[in-house]
Amino acid sequence: MLRGVRLTFTASPPGCACTMTECCVVVPCFNEADRLLSGEFMAFVQSYPQYRFLFVNDGSTDHTAALLERICGASDRMHWMSLTQNSGKAAAVRKGLLEAVERYASPYVAFLDADLAIPLDELHRICSLVISDPDIQFAFMSKVPRKGAVDLPVKRYLMGRTLALMTRMSLRLPVYDTQCGCKVIRRDLVSIVMGESFISPWLFDIEMFHRLIRRFGRDWFARHAREVPLERLVERGGSRISGRHLLKLPLELWSIHRTYS
Repeated sequence: MLRGVRLTFTASPPGCACTMTECCVVVPCFNEADRLLSGEFMAFVQSYPQYRFLFVNDGSTDHTAALLERICGASDRMHWMSLTQNSGKAAAVRKGLLEAVERYASPYVAFLDADLAIPLDELHRICSLVISDPDIQFAFMSKVPRKGAVDLPVKRYLMGRTLALMTRMSLRLPVYDTQCGCKVIRRDLVSIVMGESFISPWLFDIEMFHRLIRRFGRDWFARHAREVPLERLVERGGSRISGRHLLKLPLELWSIHRTYS
């Protein structure tokens, strides 16, 4: 059991015949009471019982906990856990994935942003790809600009490309986008990428790449990792990263580079 974590797991309804879960999806939540599209999650697990969701309430100060208790109580495919204080997205994802591996036997785990800017059908597409191909052990979606699919505001696009250039130089890999909020990983790799705390609360994805390279090498990454361009992105607005922290990102990226180099 992780320290500082309160867990709530919903028991299966009487007479429920549960389907084998192929993928457990962790969803970090901080003050999502007014944004969480609970109806879409409910409809998805009813249509695709091979998925299980674990919501991580990251010390929310609104009614997120009450909302999660209500929606998870209505389905045996959705569960939630609470961190006693706000720890940031990196910590919420890390603790959620470690708990998912400990609690469930799903061969794959994933994480997805709570606002569903990356829709659930995109999650299903990347998970289906990974599950159908045993060579893929790690897959990540990317926001490759495509007309009618992914159109980003100019400032956000330029900032993202600047960070992406710095990231490619650090990783020495031809990766377009490391920061898209949907990734799938085989369960036995979770201890490698999530075993240690992260340096950055927002750039932890890059650390995941570095940890896999450090353990297996770049040749392994080229064979067993896949970048999957998004076919649909829903612009939700209301970014949770502050302007002050935005200015810190290059310094955090440099710190990550120094640590893993």
